[in-house]
Amino acid sequence: MGTGNLWRYPRLTCQYGGAFVVATVIALVVIAIPLVMSESFAGRASRHSAPGAFRDLLGPKYTWMGTFATFCYFMMHANYTVILAWCIRYMFMSMSGSYYGVADKMALFNSVAANDLTTGICWIVMMVLAYFCLRSQSILEKSAKLILPALLGVVLILVVYALTRTGSLEGLKYSFAFHPSDLWDPNIWLEAITQDFWSLGSGTMLVLSISKYASKKEDIVVNGKVQAFGDMTFALLGTLIVLPCIFAFTGSTEEAVTLARSGNNGLTFVGLTNMFESLAGAGRVLGTLFFLALSFAAFTSIIAATTCFSGVFTDMGMSRKKAAALAVFGQVALGIPSFLSQDILTNQDTVWGFGIFIGGMFSGILAFKFGANRMRTKYINPVSNRKLSWTFDICAGYIAPVATAIVLVLWIIQAIGWDEHWWNPFAISSLATMLVQWAIGFALVLYYNKTINAKTKGVYFDPNAEGFPDVPDALMKEV
Repeated sequence: MGTGNLWRYPRLTCQYGGAFVVATVIALVVIAIPLVMSESFAGRASRHSAPGAFRDLLGPKYTWMGTFATFCYFMMHANYTVILAWCIRYMFMSMSGSYYGVADKMALFNSVAANDLTTGICWIVMMVLAYFCLRSQSILEKSAKLILPALLGVVLILVVYALTRTGSLEGLKYSFAFHPSDLWDPNIWLEAITQDFWSLGSGTMLVLSISKYASKKEDIVVNGKVQAFGDMTFALLGTLIVLPCIFAFTGSTEEAVTLARSGNNGLTFVGLTNMFESLAGAGRVLGTLFFLALSFAAFTSIIAATTCFSGVFTDMGMSRKKAAALAVFGQVALGIPSFLSQDILTNQDTVWGFGIFIGGMFSGILAFKFGANRMRTKYINPVSNRKLSWTFDICAGYIAPVATAIVLVLWIIQAIGWDEHWWNPFAISSLATMLVQWAIGFALVLYYNKTINAKTKGVYFDPNAEGFPDVPDALMKEV
C-alpha cells in the first residue's frame, strides 16, 4: 500500500460517494487484477525484471516495452520519495505540536515541503535506511514482516478512534451513499481506474519484478487477489479514518466536504493538521499516529519500487548491493529538483504518473501476443487452487489494454484544459510537457535496447517445458 490509500482514495470517495467504491472494485476485477496476474506470470516464467521478461517471452525487439514501463515508474517514484520526508517531518511536528498556533498552514507546508534543510535531512536518512533494507533478501523480508503489521496496527487504532467520535456516522453516510445512476458518470470510471493503477501498481512492472523471486508452485490467482483486495482494504480503512474524523470535527457538512475535496496536500497537511490542533492533547497523539501510518506506507512503497529498479541491474550481472545503491542514488539525484520546487514535483508526477498507463498497455500486449489462454491453461491454473476461466483471456488480452489506452487518451484530452498554454513544453502541467518528456524517454530506451538485450544474462524460460523454471541460484545470492 502507499500514501494514496490514506489521502487520495478518501478524497475521491467523498467527492463521488459509494459509486466510486463500486467502480474501483469493478475496475479492479476486470482490468487491474488480470494485468497483475499477467505480470506475475511474466516475472515467474522469465525470472527477469521487465526488460528481460519481454525479451524472453515476446522476443528481443520487444525488450524496450519492459524498459520504458520501468523507466516511467522510476521517474515517477524518484519524485515520490520526497513525500516520505514530508510525512516524517509532520510526524515529528505533530509530536511537538510545532504547527499549533500557525494561522497559515498552507504557507507552513510550502516552507516545509520545498528546499527545507530539516526535510532534506529526513529524506536522505530514510533513503539510506531503504538501501540497508534492500541490500539483502533476508533484511528485505524481515523489514516487510515488521513494517506491514505495524502499519496495520496503527491504521486499526485510528479507525477505532475515528468511528467512535460523535458525528462520524454522518461522514460514512455521505461518503458511501450509493446511487446506481452515478455509475453513468465517466469521470468516476476515469478516476477509479486511475486509482487502481496507481495504488496496485498495474503497468509499473512492480509485480513482475517481485514475482521473479517467487517459488514455481506459489498460487498466482490467490496471491493476485489477496494483493489486490488487501490494497483495497487498506484504502477503505483509510477512508474510515479520514472521513469520519473530518465530519466529526468540522462545523458543518459543507465545510467537511470542502476540506475532503481540497486536494491531497490541502487535505492532509492543512485540513487535518487544523483538526489535530483543535483536539489539543489528543490531537498530538492522533496526528502522530496518522503521519506515522503515512510514513510507513510511503516507506514500504519505496522499498518495493526500488526492488523493481535494482532488479534490472542485477539481471545484467550487477551485485545486489551495488544495484540497490545505484537505484537509491538515482532516485535521490532525480528527486533533488522536486525537493527544491513543488512545481517540478507536480510536473514530474503528472508526466510519469500518467506514463504508467503506457506500461499497462504493454502488459496487455504481452498477454495478447503471448496468448492469455496459453498463459492461463499451461502456467497459471496448474499452480493455482482457484482456477481462472475463459473470462481471464478476454479481460487480460483485450479489455485491459483497450481500457487502459482509452483512459490514457481521456487524460491527454483533459490535459489540454489544465493549462491555456498546453502547447508549451515548459509549462508545469501542459500536454506538451508530457508528450515531449515521453518522447525523450522513448528515444533513450530505444537507443539502449540492443545493449540491454546483450547484457541481460540468462534465458530461463523454455516454451517446451512444463510449468515455471526454478528460481536461479544467482538470483537469490546475496553478494
